[in-house]
Amino acid sequence: MYHQFSLSGSQSRLIKGAAHTSPTASNPIGRALQASIFLTLVLGSLFSPCLASPSCVPSTQTPEDQTALIDQAISERFEGVPAGAALKKRPTDVKIYEYDREPIKDREPFLLVHGLRGEYYPYFRWNKVADKLKKNPDFNRRYKIYLARYSTLDRLDEVVPKFKNAIASLYLAGKRKPISVMALSMGGNVSYEAIQDPDTDNKVRMLFTMGTPFHGSPLFTKEWMSYTVYKRLSWPWSRVDHNLAFKLYFSKNPNLQKDLTWDNADQAIPEVGKFWSRIPFGPSGRLSIADTMNYRLAKLNQEGKSKHKLITYGGYISNPYMVQGAKRRYLERAFMYPYFLMSSTFPAHFAREHPVLGFLNREITNVQVSKDLIKQSGTPFVYALNDGITPVSSAIFLPDDDKNLPVIAREQELEKLRDRLDVGLARCFKNVDHLTFIDGVRPMNKIRALVNPLVRDELNPKEGQKEIFDWILGDILKSDAVSGRLVEKTDTEKNKN
Repeated sequence: MYHQFSLSGSQSRLIKGAAHTSPTASNPIGRALQASIFLTLVLGSLFSPCLASPSCVPSTQTPEDQTALIDQAISERFEGVPAGAALKKRPTDVKIYEYDREPIKDREPFLLVHGLRGEYYPYFRWNKVADKLKKNPDFNRRYKIYLARYSTLDRLDEVVPKFKNAIASLYLAGKRKPISVMALSMGGNVSYEAIQDPDTDNKVRMLFTMGTPFHGSPLFTKEWMSYTVYKRLSWPWSRVDHNLAFKLYFSKNPNLQKDLTWDNADQAIPEVGKFWSRIPFGPSGRLSIADTMNYRLAKLNQEGKSKHKLITYGGYISNPYMVQGAKRRYLERAFMYPYFLMSSTFPAHFAREHPVLGFLNREITNVQVSKDLIKQSGTPFVYALNDGITPVSSAIFLPDDDKNLPVIAREQELEKLRDRLDVGLARCFKNVDHLTFIDGVRPMNKIRALVNPLVRDELNPKEGQKEIFDWILGDILKSDAVSGRLVEKTDTEKNKN
């Protein structure tokens, strides 16, 4: 396996050279001479204490020099980032790649972990982020970028052990320096589960996540979404269209509905029982809390450790359901349907990613929740703040409050969350969808985005506005080396850099 110790290029060449037949070995005198030398060395090693003891062998190398040579040999085994046809092949292991061929020297490893189907994209979709980071001299002095590639179609319990091995491999290659990890979406789930192992946790300094569904997502909860289509949509053709679209989605990503369904920490899943449509291909199924709740994630979130190492980013797309007036929202949806059809639904059918996320944003917003939660929150649209994949409460990893996840359905409720967080730092951005974190494209009018590309952290509004990549870079450079909490650098630290 790739994560096991391997020899450097120079070492392998020496061994291969030793295996080659020399010109001397082709004649009897040469063979006799080699045999004589071989016997002398063997007998000498057996009977001479000095030859048998490494301490008696004079050496010009210090222990530090030997350690440096070993570390250098380990680091040389990482390949450059694959491209072309190599990206089309589904990975069977978690493999580490170097973003560039510059030696690590005294820098720390900085590992980028992709999200769903990222393994099939050049630079695993991190090229814009990596380019931004590399151009910053402060980052470049401190970190060397590596990338992890794994199969996002495999179950997490298959990927996580391999990921832990990859972390151990990178830790040795990085001369035993702690690793900083940045992960998108389910890459954050893989990374967080990995650091529940104390040995892996000791190797990771910080985990920076973007849009990670720590509590799961209603979107991945098949029966719940089917019931929502059944309950919310009245037109037969709309029911069929949405139902078939979700069936196709789940058939291509079966692991999502097993690993990243909602953990029901907010008690949102309704107890319904059987439901069915009379029309062919309409939504039908059986919805119950017992069969729907993600017990695996719920247990992990209750018993999980090292949340203080996390910097969590969440985003949400503005939509008509984030304000009061549920009935008016239903009427508005009816009148605005032609606009939604042309701006999101129609482009989404052609797999344009940001329109797809805009389409899914409204699907998640309209998830049919329990009556108790509607009464508690004062709105049926409890997941209006989502990035097209992950609700804000899941992305910033809100903790359970008396075993009940706080409901965040309105923007004005965001700033109140700061005192309830137990991660190192959390940020939440308006009009930032699931992919904005890695491509910088915001789900809004392109002209407006070009005129004003700045976004504000709604959890910490007094910190002003920046472009999304500047937020990312700033938080990396200010992250504390021990806990992951953000601190201002001291003058001493600045002088060292």
